[in-house]
Amino acid sequence: MSSIFSPIQRADAVERSTATSSAAPTHVIRAVQQASSATGVDFSYLMQKASVESGYRTDVKAKTSSATGLFQFTEGTWLSMIKQHGAKHGLGVYAEQIEGGEGKARVSDPALRKEILNLRKDPRLSALFAAELANDNKTHLENELGRPVGNTELYMAHFLGAGGATKFLKAMDKNPNQPAASLLPEAARANLNVFYNGTKPRTVGQVFERFAGKFDDEVPAQIAGSGPFGQTLPEDTSSQPWLTGFRSAASGNEPISTYTIMMLDNLAPPSSDEQERRRSTGSGARDNGDEQAQGANSFMGRAMPTLKPGLVSA
Repeated sequence: MSSIFSPIQRADAVERSTATSSAAPTHVIRAVQQASSATGVDFSYLMQKASVESGYRTDVKAKTSSATGLFQFTEGTWLSMIKQHGAKHGLGVYAEQIEGGEGKARVSDPALRKEILNLRKDPRLSALFAAELANDNKTHLENELGRPVGNTELYMAHFLGAGGATKFLKAMDKNPNQPAASLLPEAARANLNVFYNGTKPRTVGQVFERFAGKFDDEVPAQIAGSGPFGQTLPEDTSSQPWLTGFRSAASGNEPISTYTIMMLDNLAPPSSDEQERRRSTGSGARDNGDEQAQGANSFMGRAMPTLKPGLVSA
């Protein structure tokens, strides 16, 4: 499969990806390299995304949503991705047990559902399905916008969902100075630090520019140098498109992960589940029935599916 980005973009990202990789654990770098090779998604983009989402922590869980793991997949998105792409990556036995379509994926067996969701803590799988999600979002955005998209547009799709990102980017093309919170009120209520600077609403151009700064993308000409407000469009009261259909890891009814917001605002990262428990109970002990242990078990008497040769062992 050809790369998701042009050779020029890849060349420009070499220095950034090298610096980013040096701060990541070796097993995370290896997992992302394998995912990039298997899917054609740019390595530097996946590394930067992992840095923003989790700080390269493979078991971190958001406190404001179900987002978990290296790439902060929510429960619904993870189930949808396993159902859609699991078979070609050796997880067909799980994919067969997932019912429903995009945005409505479910597993009737509670124990099996827990087992599948615990796979989000596996960096190999998290990276692989994050790459598949990037490919899905790239196809959707380019079809809707009629032009190539870069790293920032792809992360907007991860943040808002493919439908929400499409609405955001089309609105930005028309008027980058309109308030982003008026365009996407439900997303704004869930992510105040992204859509507001204190009490002052950010424009769609300013929101985009913040993300572009994280991915070192060039800011579109119509945004650069624009004032905080220009022609203000009326509030869109129609149904929000990212609440239906395919949803990304930090979209839908569930807000962006706490870690992402903190990275955007240069705050300290949240503590791990274990650290939080120690603070709240004063104990270093952990429940032996931890969910992570459940993911290592087989179900229905069958062994854990073997990944394709392209994925390395942990």
